[in-house]
Amino acid sequence: MKLKRLWALALSLALLAGCGASGPATAEAGDAPLTARAPLTGQTALWPGQRPVAVTVENDPAARLRGIGDASLVLEALTGSGDTPSLCLVFPSAAATPRVGPVAPGQDLFFQLLAAQQPIPVQRGAGVYGGNLLDQYGIRAVDALEAGVLAFEYEGVWGQSDALSWYTDGALLSGVLSTLGIDPQAEAGAAGEDDASGLSAAALPPLLPVGDRDSAEEGEAAPGVEIRFSSTASTGFTYDSAGGVYRMTGADGAPRVDANTGQQAAFDNLLLLYSAPTLRDDGRTWGYDLTMGGGYYLTGGEAWSILWTQGADSTLGIFNAGGQAVTIQPGRSYIAVLGSLPEQEITF
Repeated sequence: MKLKRLWALALSLALLAGCGASGPATAEAGDAPLTARAPLTGQTALWPGQRPVAVTVENDPAARLRGIGDASLVLEALTGSGDTPSLCLVFPSAAATPRVGPVAPGQDLFFQLLAAQQPIPVQRGAGVYGGNLLDQYGIRAVDALEAGVLAFEYEGVWGQSDALSWYTDGALLSGVLSTLGIDPQAEAGAAGEDDASGLSAAALPPLLPVGDRDSAEEGEAAPGVEIRFSSTASTGFTYDSAGGVYRMTGADGAPRVDANTGQQAAFDNLLLLYSAPTLRDDGRTWGYDLTMGGGYYLTGGEAWSILWTQGADSTLGIFNAGGQAVTIQPGRSYIAVLGSLPEQEITF
């Protein structure tokens, strides 16, 4: 299948670019098999063998944003020449997806980052580059413009934009996958045969090099950070020492709340990745170099300067300034992709 070839290409690039990167410890012969870890969080896998679901959502302050509090991974980047960055919420499987939306046009950047995890894209249409990428590799998305009310529900109210009104959930997605010819199971053997790791052949590779943190590796104090994507759009985080998480705020400093629960979104890890941007042929869409770059890693109220590249044992390899491999603590992560674009900056 073309999806398998895309995954193989992503893994091949990772192996070529990640030589020398240290990976997770492997089990010795005779040891009990290791517990499978979720590819997005590094925690115990509750949905082993299932393809994650990547939902592009409207990043409008006026939107009733649903699902961000339960997402295993949140991705954010300025993908167009406007002022509003795109937002993608990623869940461990279709069945594990809560009420989520408003669903927005798909973005190829997010699928490129997640290619090795074989995600199921969920979107409301797509730009030309996103559409071309899915067409090139024969990947089916659950698209509101195709599936309509079979997989989505309309939450429109008087005076609300149609773009802010389409939502879905695990039951709706699970019910339409077979109709669309989408297999929710990861392709068997995608991660290799059973080996010393004890993971099954259908296990997906991790997105990040998750492992035990080196407590002796002290970072700079980082009780808060603001990521400015444009002149009008920024995302902030404040460290909650009691909860051990970074709590998310919007451009106005107000808490970024999940409309499902009324709770502020919070993350164990923040990864702020710099990448070289290129304005594409349409003059409106930004593309990013995903081979390597610099950035910051925040966890536990501290920040480290990092280098990132394609990994050997994970999609992304993370290194400190001295070139030593850095492990990311298990948990929910937020990843921002930034470039040398006007007015983009990070403030601690």
